Amino acid sequence: MHETHHIEPLIRGIAEHARKEGAKRVTKATLKIGQFMGITEESFKETFTALARGTLLEGASLQLTFFPGYRIEVVSFDIE
Repeated sequence: MHETHHIEPLIRGIAEHARKEGAKRVTKATLKIGQFMGITEESFKETFTALARGTLLEGASLQLTFFPGYRIEVVSFDIE
């Protein structure tokens, strides 16, 4: 799970912004992932699911797009 150090800050950041908006939960997160980071869609989703347990992002669906790059970008997230 080498993705952990990338995903934990994403979850914290999205949860912080969602809380400021008064969200009870995040239902969907749309992210762009740099292809050169060595992260696969399957491993990212598995790690995200494990790390999101107990947070506002638990159970959120993920929409991932890969692009040539070395970073992860939050495109958007949906809340309720």
